[in-house]
Amino acid sequence: MAITQGMHPQPAIAITEVIQQACDDYRHYIEFILEPARDELEGKVRNDEVKLHHAFGANLILAHSVDYLQAVRTAIGIKETRKDLVKAFDEKFSIAGAYIDNRKMELIDAINNALKHIRVDPVRYKKLGDQYGQISFKSLIEDEGGVVCHIEKYRFDYCRVVLLAALRALSNWNFELAEDVLDFAQGHITFNTITYSDTYDSDDPSTAIDRMIELCSSPCMNCEEEAEDCRCSQYVFDGEEGHFDPLHSVSNEQFEFIMDQISPSYSRS
Repeated sequence: MAITQGMHPQPAIAITEVIQQACDDYRHYIEFILEPARDELEGKVRNDEVKLHHAFGANLILAHSVDYLQAVRTAIGIKETRKDLVKAFDEKFSIAGAYIDNRKMELIDAINNALKHIRVDPVRYKKLGDQYGQISFKSLIEDEGGVVCHIEKYRFDYCRVVLLAALRALSNWNFELAEDVLDFAQGHITFNTITYSDTYDSDDPSTAIDRMIELCSSPCMNCEEEAEDCRCSQYVFDGEEGHFDPLHSVSNEQFEFIMDQISPSYSRS
């Protein structure tokens, strides 16, 4: 997935020794833990070679990324509990997705706690339990080279839908300075998927065919697989059968515009 970094100018924060250390720790975590975990899991998913312990390992690494980010936020005076940060994590750090939008880190954290405590505390995770049902370390199951999350009204590829989306959102950064980490930790840098219209000059007719090809071969919004490789129709989300949901959407007006550029004689009856 290609990304852009959207930065919003913010008042400068004086870099103290404590802030510098927290930022250095997070940069180290990205470079030596998150990025290798992402690359390894991407390879295993691509080759259908994921074992249960691979998924739990990546899940644990992601769950702990909350602590490193909270350390940065605490260093600059943001007061919040870890639970509050986890709850707002997906929105702050743009871990999107079609079926489990804005709940990924909560689920990651719950699965991690389930592995540690065998079953998730239904009181501590009441809202999550209301949505997903009882979560335990048995909620993840190996299935034909992948790992499926199987809980009450859900059955889906946990690595494609949850883990890879979170790993990419948190590791696809090249932070050079403490200030860069601070911007991210405060939610001032966003992780964005580039749509087809961002890739090419829409006013250049010579790119029209390329734009139409990319539009018509859009990957799935949920699992980021191409249409022929998407397995979402095999899975269940909130009691409903999943389906291929293209990442790139286009209006009829845009479609007509591109077709006119490809062939000026094009007309639609």
